[in-house]
Amino acid sequence: MASTSQTQPTDTRRRKGSKHDKTGCLTCRYRRKKCVENTFPVCGACARLNLKCIRGTTRDVVPPDWVDRKQQPVVRASRASDSQIVEQHQSRCFPLCPSAPSADHAEPPQRRHVMRYYIEILSQHLTVNEQFNSFLSAFLPMAMESTVLYDALVAFASGHLSLSHEAYRVSALEAHSTAISNLAAALGTPQNDITWYESKAATCLAFVIGDVCVGSRHGWYTHLNGARLVIESASATTSSGDTLHGPDVFKKSSEGQWILRNFAYHDIVASVTLRRRPLMDSGYLDGITDVVDTYLGVATGLLRHVSTLCFLDEETRLSPELTAEEAAARMLRFRGTCAEVERELQDWRCRPDAAPELAALAHAFRSAVLIFLYRLVRTRLGDEGAAPSDDRVSTEGGWDILPTKIRTQVSSILQHVAEIPVGSHAESAILFPLFLAGGEAAEEEHIDAVRVRLQMTLQKRRFQNIALSLDTLEDLWQRRKADAETAVDWTDILDAPSLHFTSRTKKSTPAERLNKPGYWSAAFSSASRSMASLSMSSIQAKLAT
Repeated sequence: MASTSQTQPTDTRRRKGSKHDKTGCLTCRYRRKKCVENTFPVCGACARLNLKCIRGTTRDVVPPDWVDRKQQPVVRASRASDSQIVEQHQSRCFPLCPSAPSADHAEPPQRRHVMRYYIEILSQHLTVNEQFNSFLSAFLPMAMESTVLYDALVAFASGHLSLSHEAYRVSALEAHSTAISNLAAALGTPQNDITWYESKAATCLAFVIGDVCVGSRHGWYTHLNGARLVIESASATTSSGDTLHGPDVFKKSSEGQWILRNFAYHDIVASVTLRRRPLMDSGYLDGITDVVDTYLGVATGLLRHVSTLCFLDEETRLSPELTAEEAAARMLRFRGTCAEVERELQDWRCRPDAAPELAALAHAFRSAVLIFLYRLVRTRLGDEGAAPSDDRVSTEGGWDILPTKIRTQVSSILQHVAEIPVGSHAESAILFPLFLAGGEAAEEEHIDAVRVRLQMTLQKRRFQNIALSLDTLEDLWQRRKADAETAVDWTDILDAPSLHFTSRTKKSTPAERLNKPGYWSAAFSSASRSMASLSMSSIQAKLAT
């Protein structure tokens, strides 16, 4: 009996393997968990626990020479003619890239590298949340069906690459020129289809983002206006026979809703620095803001208040042609609406399920909108000749303590921005709050906090709108320090002929510190304006028909 037990093999309990061990993410493997919801690019477990989903590289076990030996000469010969067609098509669509040396249908290495850069780097710099990144989940599938949008994304990525790699500068201009020419040609043959309008509006927005990122101060607004024309001219018939017009066409799909939110972000935020009303009323945002947005996370609904204030400011401005009754009515409407918006912003609450960094971003954005409100009131009181200490002004909205209110919101912005980790996704949307906070910062501690955080954000993302904003604030702070008796505002800096003043010749700009030649932004801006006029003419001609 004993001998039998000695010869009998001992049962060893082994851990059951998982069929996902080879294909699952490395994060789950490190945590010794099964990567059951093995979705790409973020698995279900990592998305649920807010973990960084890391993927392993694929293994190549087949020697290239063995593959070459297995390929049949007949197949190679049959592909020769097709290869010529592919090379001609690639030359037309992307002249900056040489033809692929191999005989298969692979894209040119440079074009492939640019799109990989867009997917892995650039799209991550633009979103506030990796899980809800519409630059990947919406734009990429649309680009697979629209070569016009695909070319625009390549041009966008090439332009950003050129900021750090000199070899891409001429190539980026060529890609931009080709992409916008293809857009103009596509607009010349409109289609009564929802996807057609979505892809063309998305293409215009890709040009907007691209121009902003390389520091163009003019061309981006032309493209934004082009996106507006596409949205307003949209018309499509649904499967039930109903005819939709304008923004309602885009609300039929998640991609279209993202395009509307994308447009609203650029249109409404830009209206603050441009000091003009948005191109479109914000009513099209009804029903599409209760999501985690790529640009603003859970703060998209706050854009409505900015739009309301911009329209209010323009519609209630005083002029010598107004009668006393008309002027009084405008003043009453302005103050009443401002007081109402202030109450709504103070009563605003962030959604309870928001991630901590997105909640901090939303609160910082809310404080930025309040600063914008207080700036409008301060400017209007100056235009009306009313002192903040007047009893009439004091009782209507507490505007007698405007400096205190503004200082409180500056501190709030810096506090909430400090809660956003440096280099995180949520950091991509802190420019607007930090710029308004920096424009009102009076304490050296606040100024240094704004400067350091913008410099760190610029160093990581290299978006030249951040560099231009920092340039503007540096000029503002220097002027205030040189002449404390004279009131200087960032609007005075923007209204000057150039953002770079002689007072700063001894100090390099953030753009120069990043080795950004001045001629590059000017050349890109000039090309953008000249080529954008072509696409705008096509859109306007379509509307006329």
